[in-house]
Amino acid sequence: MLESNINTLITNLYLIVDLALMIAIPVIIYKLISKMLIKLENNGTIEKSSIETLIKILRYIIVIIIILGVLEILGINIRSLVISLGLVTVAVSLAAKDTLSNIISGLIILVEKRFEVEDMIEINGHKGQVKKIGFKSVQLFSNNQLTVIPNVLFTTTPFKNYTKTGFYIVPFTIQIVNKSDLDEVIKEISEILDNSDLILKNPSYSIFVKSIGTSGVEIVIKVPISNPLDDTMVVSELLKEFKRKIIFEDL
Repeated sequence: MLESNINTLITNLYLIVDLALMIAIPVIIYKLISKMLIKLENNGTIEKSSIETLIKILRYIIVIIIILGVLEILGINIRSLVISLGLVTVAVSLAAKDTLSNIISGLIILVEKRFEVEDMIEINGHKGQVKKIGFKSVQLFSNNQLTVIPNVLFTTTPFKNYTKTGFYIVPFTIQIVNKSDLDEVIKEISEILDNSDLILKNPSYSIFVKSIGTSGVEIVIKVPISNPLDDTMVVSELLKEFKRKIIFEDL
């Protein structure tokens, strides 16, 4: 009798230890990954809202793992339960196919870092500065308008990132009347750009002649700026400064 009680006690202790480990190990893993994600947030690597969503998804996964593990330890046949859950999952997946595709694409965007918040990108004719990277969509801001692009589009459609290098190149064109001295005009343009606080000094601006015709000389100027949303303002101010010193016609 005593031996039977001892065996039962030992069996129960093993069961308790197994249950404790089944709960503790996933929880420890969850906390470690959460700390790592929070560190990425503090470093500015990933947006706060994306971190919160990742942690929430991770929490659900950990809870499911713990529940299934506890049921297995308690001797409950989870095979039929898993099959049933699998059928439900398939049904839900079919019903939410687009949502799941966008979430997976969002994870790919975050992991591969194809672009980040404040980058200037263009996709499917939509150009703007990235304001938010969510798990279902990306928000682009341009001309006082917010455009929402589904994440899945970024994994199926080519897009351009104009600020991957940390700056944005603004191109614009001016036309110099033929009576002007071309070399002198280019020299004056260079002096204005050298003294301008609106553009970056590194990399340098570029000036080149695009065409020469009866109406004048067409010159293309490319200037680097830090904030893509300032492009219109920068061009406007530079044109004003050119107008004060140079005879030309805006194109």
